[in-house]
Amino acid sequence: MTFSMLFGLFLAIFFVAFRMISKYRYATMNELHNRQNELETRHQSLRDQKRDLERDVAAKEQALATLRNTQGDFRGISMADLEAAESDENEKIGRYLQNQGKITREQHERALKKMEILKMDYIGVCMALGFIDLETGRQAEKAGKLSTPLL
Repeated sequence: MTFSMLFGLFLAIFFVAFRMISKYRYATMNELHNRQNELETRHQSLRDQKRDLERDVAAKEQALATLRNTQGDFRGISMADLEAAESDENEKIGRYLQNQGKITREQHERALKKMEILKMDYIGVCMALGFIDLETGRQAEKAGKLSTPLL
């Protein structure tokens, strides 16, 4: 009889411990699930915000390019233009193409990265990537030579 009482006691302790562990597991799983839902909601809102900002940037770049094209040959002088003598030829050509609205800043950065891979000059990379045409490349090359200070 003592054995059966002892066995019953151990069985009762086992079920109580099992029940406590199960409750803890369910509580932890629910907490993690709630946290996951919060993070997914936040992630979605940040993705939506990023998409909206990218649309705004694209619209503003398009408006700027349109404004530059409608103003004709008028070209404002920026701080970057004043420092043109200190930068390399690729930067000068890239700045010229950006000021003319032919490429965006992201395209300029992509072209600089691809130069090392393709082993080509800046204008060649821009044409290979489809950012500019041959005539625009010639104009940019002339502008780059004109902005190079004579020693």
